[in-house]
Amino acid sequence: MTIHWVYNFPMKNLVTVCSESQKLAATAQQFADKHKLPFTNVEQATTPFVLYYKDSKVELIDQQTGTAIDVDFIGGTLAHRRKYGGGKGQAIAKAIGLNKYKLPLSVLDVTAGLAKDAFVLGCLGCSVTMLEENPIIAELVQCALRLAERDDEFKTIQQQGFTLININALTYLNGIKNKPDIIYIDPMYPERKKSAAVKKNMQMLQKLVGHKVDKQSEEIELLDNALNTALKRVVVKRPKGSPTLTDKKPSMSIESKITRYDVYVII
Repeated sequence: MTIHWVYNFPMKNLVTVCSESQKLAATAQQFADKHKLPFTNVEQATTPFVLYYKDSKVELIDQQTGTAIDVDFIGGTLAHRRKYGGGKGQAIAKAIGLNKYKLPLSVLDVTAGLAKDAFVLGCLGCSVTMLEENPIIAELVQCALRLAERDDEFKTIQQQGFTLININALTYLNGIKNKPDIIYIDPMYPERKKSAAVKKNMQMLQKLVGHKVDKQSEEIELLDNALNTALKRVVVKRPKGSPTLTDKKPSMSIESKITRYDVYVII
């Protein structure tokens, strides 16, 4: 089955790459050239989005709303989640089976996005491989990985395995050689009961990635391939109260306040 993508704009008319300083200009220019994107000063950017390389971080700016997003594995909400998230008592930890299987546990996150859930799983001791198809989102994560290398606590997560691959999930699964214990699927969807800031971030990402002509068919194929690939279980993240991703009934479901994890146990 072939999945066709439809973007709101051609990529070259969607994102301009900019750098805050001359020190970062070469890195920013290299990314722009690779993806055939314009590279200019931030004041001269006229596209809807700007990928802005700063000394302290790389952020994606929505020029219309002024909303900016970035990935930070050391500070902010992710650092708070690492320290106070609840450890193995979290719903996501129970869903992937940390109370059933011994570490090390390999997790393949086929819809990594901004890598928030992947980071939580890494903090819990899992070896995580992240897949993200959109090159702009992947670059936000990749830059955050480079910045996090300076942090001693993050080195432990890197050493156990925390890797990003910019690739389509189905393409990767069709050519996979080393099967993971767990496959984690978090489709992009407009969750309810989100804060205004989170809603803006979600809307921004949806504007960036566009939409797929046959999203439901891809979700069915993705889950089928995952079930044929994972060694122990497949976990699908859903909004609480929503239908399952496909008509396949999960082995069990684990709920948090606003989220449900549908678990398909292989063994």
